[in-house]
Amino acid sequence: MICEHGKMVVRMRESIRRTIELDAAHWISIVDFFNALFIALGAPEAHGYNINALIDSIIYGGINKIDPPFTVRIFGTTKLPKDLRDEIKLYVDVLIEARDEARGPDGGDVDVQFETDL
Repeated sequence: MICEHGKMVVRMRESIRRTIELDAAHWISIVDFFNALFIALGAPEAHGYNINALIDSIIYGGINKIDPPFTVRIFGTTKLPKDLRDEIKLYVDVLIEARDEARGPDGGDVDVQFETDL
């Protein structure tokens, strides 16, 4: 958005925070997590099914149709097998750690949040 006041032009970037809700109630494996997230983010078909590919596309961006800012809310995990819940939690924790490590020297942050019922 551009606002003009006298001779001064101020550019303001409008930021819309999206919430991506992933219902895990019927997931059988971690592939279901990837597939749900890929669909929600508009990931390309060639997106890799591994944590490094997720870090590249979510934290460093430019790959998916949806870029930050956004919140990924994962719910419906309470009845999943423990090993699948643990694996989802591991992926979320690694993504949060990568987001924190990606902060620049100016304190900038990749505005990606995660909420789960894990």
